[in-house]
Amino acid sequence: MISASLVRPVVALRGVSKSFSRDGDATPVLCGVNLELGSGDKASLVGPSGSGKSTLLSLMAGLLRPDSGSVEVNGTAIENLGDNQRAGIRARHIGIALQADNLIPFLSARENVELALGFGARNGSGHRARSAEGERALNLLARFGVAHRADHRPRHLSGGEAQRVALAVSAVNDPEVLLADEIVAGLDGDTAGRVIDEVLDASFALLYVTHDVALADRAERRFTVDDRSVHPR
Repeated sequence: MISASLVRPVVALRGVSKSFSRDGDATPVLCGVNLELGSGDKASLVGPSGSGKSTLLSLMAGLLRPDSGSVEVNGTAIENLGDNQRAGIRARHIGIALQADNLIPFLSARENVELALGFGARNGSGHRARSAEGERALNLLARFGVAHRADHRPRHLSGGEAQRVALAVSAVNDPEVLLADEIVAGLDGDTAGRVIDEVLDASFALLYVTHDVALADRAERRFTVDDRSVHPR
């Protein structure tokens, strides 16, 4: 087993397998995967297209259920929980920035981040709390270099800008672990480096997928998906 530490991991896959059916035939994607991320761990994942990298992140986030094995978040097995329970665990513990566009198209970049903060938890002082959340949203967008695009809707953002806004959305509630799929796709080298610096310096655990081996090598822990398994690099 790939073990991050002796303490209880933030997220763990234990003997996880997943296949997808097409035309009645099951195609295995991951088989018997064991992987743990401890608090503050920074890890990267590389592998060929179609090897199961995005599937792995979706399993860790509880967006997919494994065919067998267990997915644990802070010691709680989530594979048999209902959709609402798994969504609650994601909201409390996991930030997700996947390749699929996860921004609300009719909201601006800043409004997407503010929505993730959750105005329902303002505890009374509405105007001041809303102002503070707006400032926090702008600060987070600035950290990822897109504050100047705060008032633009997703369709007016470049692919790289939208990805950085999605990262801000996923990181806004200080998750215990951030799962990110191709977080610097479409960015120039300097911008990609700054984004990686930002997430590597954060306190949360991190697992990011990238095709750029040089960026992958910046993580302390480095993994590859090969032949339906996950191995250290």
